[in-house]
Amino acid sequence: MTKKYIRIAELIYKDKIGELTEQEKNELLVWLEESDFNRQIFDELAKGSSLSRSYAEYRSIHREQVWNVIEKQIAPQRRRLSLRWMGYAASVIVLVVAGWFVFQMSDNKDSVQGDKKVARITPGTQKAILYLDNGKQVVLADNNTVIVEDSLSGKIEQVDKSLVYQTESAVKEERLNVLEIPNGGEFQVTLADGTKVCLNAGTKLTYPIAFVGKERRVRLEGEGYFEVKRDENKPFIVEINGMEVKVLGTSFNLRSFAADNRSTATLISGKIEVKTSSQRVELSPNQQADLLVGENKLDVREVDAVAYSAWTKGKFVFRRERLETILDDVSRWYNVTVFYEQSSVKDILFSGIVERYSDISETLKMLEKTGKVSFIVDEQKIIVSAR
Repeated sequence: MTKKYIRIAELIYKDKIGELTEQEKNELLVWLEESDFNRQIFDELAKGSSLSRSYAEYRSIHREQVWNVIEKQIAPQRRRLSLRWMGYAASVIVLVVAGWFVFQMSDNKDSVQGDKKVARITPGTQKAILYLDNGKQVVLADNNTVIVEDSLSGKIEQVDKSLVYQTESAVKEERLNVLEIPNGGEFQVTLADGTKVCLNAGTKLTYPIAFVGKERRVRLEGEGYFEVKRDENKPFIVEINGMEVKVLGTSFNLRSFAADNRSTATLISGKIEVKTSSQRVELSPNQQADLLVGENKLDVREVDAVAYSAWTKGKFVFRRERLETILDDVSRWYNVTVFYEQSSVKDILFSGIVERYSDISETLKMLEKTGKVSFIVDEQKIIVSAR
């Protein structure tokens, strides 16, 4: 099996430098079509940055161990490589790529449930990037600081892990800020009207520093939990991919990640109005409106709304969720990359509750206990396979 990985490593490198023969192209194509997992590996290794990163990791972490093992595995192969393309630099890259295969796919890799030491992947933290209307970027972390304070803008500050705007009376025209949460992060913001928003990993919120018109309008990409300050004279409107949510004062969860291919509004308390270009519905507590991307029809159903806002309370709650959806959430929160050995495992349904702030192994162990899947954890990568 190792020889196969070495051969594929050679083909990937030759493809990268444009040296593949027609026969080799067909050989690589056959391997790519064997599984989605192979395609994911190819896409990852075909990136120059990935090869550079792998080489840097090899130099700093594996060095002696990797070199000794890989040399033994591929020394006979290297002697047979064409001198036309196998110079010193090329041999190093082939070693790195082949090493990636050997160590990623080795049967000796640690599984989550095994007794061997597993790479520790810690949960996300409080972090965000604030883009001010003047073009300035501010990196936010776990500290208190005044970001803006003047007569034209009022006061914008970070207090107790939350961004707070005290700008409503100072600003007379609409000026937009953007708060972006990277993977592996979360953050809270109190808008100028007193509305509080919790933002999940991989999320972006665009909003005015003060609501100066007849409505309070913001735009969300990703996932956010809103506690809207009541104002009967100025409705609060959230734009989310394909739909708008209109409220006076209530709490609700909105979600629209590109990977989900849908936008979802879940009402916790109060009432909200959800509309698309052709439909308008009013939700009551424990109702959810779902819109598939590219469609205009809202699907309304009864749900346990608390489960959809549990992430704001430090929990992952899954109720008959597809494994791919679960691991999409996990990958954003822990900032990891997920590979699937078989596409079929993505559709397996799981239910459970786990701590959001615990090590990633706790979540993966819970999923493994079902006997349906197993995981290999290697630094910031997770490999999923059916049992």
